[in-house]
Amino acid sequence: MSVAAALLVLAAVVGAWLLIRPAVRRTDLGVWHPAVPWLALHVVFFGVGSAALALDGRPGPALYVGGAIMVFAVAVAGSDRLARRRMGPDAISGELGVEDPAPLRAAVVVGLAMVGVGLIAPTLLRVGLPFLAGDITGARTELAGLPVQVLRVTLPALALALALGRSGWPAIDASRHRSMTWLTVGAIVALEIALASRYLVAELLAVGLLGLGLAARHPARGRMAALALVAVVAFGGIQVLRAYDQAAGRELAFAVERTVNRVILIQPRTLEALQTVIPAEQPYFGGSTWLRRLGPALDRPDIPNLGYWIYARLFPGQEPPGYAAPGLIGEAWANFGPLGLALFAPLGVAAERLGAILRRRRRATADLVAGALLVVFVARTHALGLNGLAVLVGLVLVWRVLSAGGLDGTWRAIREVIAWRI
Repeated sequence: MSVAAALLVLAAVVGAWLLIRPAVRRTDLGVWHPAVPWLALHVVFFGVGSAALALDGRPGPALYVGGAIMVFAVAVAGSDRLARRRMGPDAISGELGVEDPAPLRAAVVVGLAMVGVGLIAPTLLRVGLPFLAGDITGARTELAGLPVQVLRVTLPALALALALGRSGWPAIDASRHRSMTWLTVGAIVALEIALASRYLVAELLAVGLLGLGLAARHPARGRMAALALVAVVAFGGIQVLRAYDQAAGRELAFAVERTVNRVILIQPRTLEALQTVIPAEQPYFGGSTWLRRLGPALDRPDIPNLGYWIYARLFPGQEPPGYAAPGLIGEAWANFGPLGLALFAPLGVAAERLGAILRRRRRATADLVAGALLVVFVARTHALGLNGLAVLVGLVLVWRVLSAGGLDGTWRAIREVIAWRI
């Protein structure tokens, strides 16, 4: 059973790639199609670790992860086939000749980024920069809630908008614009490292890479290597800083061990812990974890935050307690068990439809930036839950409307996407 479960994950990954390839080819997005990053991150963060657990005699996570991957891929393929039947002959390429149908308003993009920083300023004034704090983890946990979500949208959006350098920005020569872009990106990376946040740096670089890829601008290999080095150093360095009492004297080994644990193993182990206690000790939540803040009004004041609730079972007795992101997969099990796999069908459809609108609006700068953000957040459902994804999608839509002064031609494309006409 254990070997079979590990092989199931491998078969699910291969089968998923074969299922999503037609959608990738139809839109001509290649590896930038939303379904591809989603599959890649779930293989890295759930697939490898769950297969390792299966070979160790713990097949539960592998079976569930393999099922989620296949449901997602089948939904992508089904949505793609429906679009092929319903769309017109020029549905995909109809707007490619239009010169930037959604230019950005530079002042608004910069202003929104400043709002994002301003929203976390009161917390920083109260607890200080986590990088410089005596208790880095404690200071980092203070940075939570909606202000940080705004930051996750506005700073990567500013960096990508500058990198694209299309209409809407002041008319300066290419050299000065390039210098301004690198200085801005460097300042944002420095800020996010000072916040001791791994995922903020990773998301910033991912949005930039995806945005340039969607715009058919392929960064030079040297720049790609530099970005990869920044990501690795930042991720490993923040790991060491946040637990320096454990890393002192063996910083490099600790960074490697901690990174492998945080990337490969922690989320399959979180899913395994949820499968162990639910439904054996705790009945399925039936969707109530997504309505936790409404619990008192629903006469359910005891609905837990899954991440904190399961962390105590993963690491009993640890003080202060931490947070183990269950991701959408973990939430699906906690709420509905095997039936929760059905959640990955609408997610697959959404990813395929997002790819269609990105291909149609590939020359619209505002849509390109918003699309890159959405692709990253959809792919990040390996750690993001349903509520977190909904909040970020809402913030991206608000950013998109404000940054370009309305939806204009985008609304027509949205209607065609909903009707499977593109």
